[in-house]
Amino acid sequence: MKRMILMLAAVLMTVALGACSNSASDEPEKKTVIYVGNDTIGDTLTKGHLTELGYEVTEMTDREITDEKAKNYSLVYINSSISSAGNIGTKLYNTPVPVIYSSPKVMSYNDVSGTQENTDYGKFIGKTITIKDSKHPMAAGLSGSVDVYKSDGSFQFVVPGGEVSVIATAPDDDKKALICAYDTGAKNMIGNAAPARRVFFYLSPEDIIYHTDEGWKLFDAAIHWAADAE
Repeated sequence: MKRMILMLAAVLMTVALGACSNSASDEPEKKTVIYVGNDTIGDTLTKGHLTELGYEVTEMTDREITDEKAKNYSLVYINSSISSAGNIGTKLYNTPVPVIYSSPKVMSYNDVSGTQENTDYGKFIGKTITIKDSKHPMAAGLSGSVDVYKSDGSFQFVVPGGEVSVIATAPDDDKKALICAYDTGAKNMIGNAAPARRVFFYLSPEDIIYHTDEGWKLFDAAIHWAADAE
């Protein structure tokens, strides 16, 4: 009788542990992002939007961010408001964590584009983009010409090379990518494979207050795709 009671207790304990294990596995994975930028209004609005998307935001400066620190996060977002693109340089080049860049000069350090400012990367003024790949998840279901600013604002652009997916460009120049991406394993312009998804997004922090609903849809889609959460 005593042996039967012990066996029953063991079975009940196994069932209980299994239930706990299943309960833990059913819990949604925590979404975390390192935000690298500055203290402008645009930075504040961008961080707030990331929070609205369910991300726990950790702020770091361009000097503080390292490959080792990034490894424990779901995503890294690098804004063009950083104090120096050189402080980022090739950090994260081989880090298997998705990264979104809104700093085109940093892309040049990472073999995505050439190094000549205003030719290989830079910025221009406007309010409209042209969707080139409406079927890509980052197009957010949009197509053709889309106003992403309510009035003229700054666009960051990059002229990318390698196995890149170009989702949106400048309306008058197909070479100027405003939203583009490298999937995991896709090769950059010198043939090195991306260790995780890499995205370039046009948004300038100084003009984010003019961002339209369509612009935010594209932003959200870029975040979801980069983090493989679409």
